[in-house]
Amino acid sequence: MNILIAGGHTGIGLELTKILLEQGHKLGLVVRNQNRADALEKEIDTTDIDFFYADLSKHQDVVSVAEQVTTQWQTIDGLFNNAGVMLDDTYFSDSNNEMHYEVNVLAPYKLATLLAEKLEGGFIVNTATGGLHNQSILKVDTLLAPTKFVKLMGAYYQSKLALTLLINDFAKSHSNTLILNVDPGLLKTKMSGNKESMPLFMKPIVKLFFKPPADGAKKLLNAAFNEQFKDKSGVYITGNKVKRMKVELTNELKDKLLAAMK
Repeated sequence: MNILIAGGHTGIGLELTKILLEQGHKLGLVVRNQNRADALEKEIDTTDIDFFYADLSKHQDVVSVAEQVTTQWQTIDGLFNNAGVMLDDTYFSDSNNEMHYEVNVLAPYKLATLLAEKLEGGFIVNTATGGLHNQSILKVDTLLAPTKFVKLMGAYYQSKLALTLLINDFAKSHSNTLILNVDPGLLKTKMSGNKESMPLFMKPIVKLFFKPPADGAKKLLNAAFNEQFKDKSGVYITGNKVKRMKVELTNELKDKLLAAMK
């Protein structure tokens, strides 16, 4: 299979990369620059990897990398939208969008839409986070007009919820593609280990209870390839179970979330 991974050079994505290479797949990794590709080449054999370069905080880079992939690859059998950020404060992209919104919502959604035709008959798996099915409201202003920054449960969490709702909606008009949002579980990654972006009370919890990133990679892979989920497109999966979302994506809410892409 030809499988594209955004964020496949570190953490969960790196473990995904290793497993898929062992299984004999051809991979395409979307990375920010040549330096990241060079660093990865020192860790693993990259013979079966094509590198595509994009800064996912820049709208035009997302468009350009999609064009690169569709030009270079005749077919795309799968996309893992794994790239994301969890920051320590409010930052804005070049397009003046809140950075979690730009990278965690707009970039993966745009990549999915641009590659949709090539992905027919394949799969799209988005890396989500835990507890999204328990949320009863999407706090849109946290992403579109932030006034107060809250670590972890603020813009980061809302961005994961927003992407899940948008991708589930996207799945309705792309019935030939398996589209899933998967909670990889509590993992020890560079992101979760960043004490500046994580609340202080989480530090001992991460140390004691979070698992290696390979555990999360296996959950993403299981969702993509297990017969259990082959007819469950447009859903959120946590604990290897499909959970119904409480928040409804109205047309008004959808328009607000995607306004920055128009």
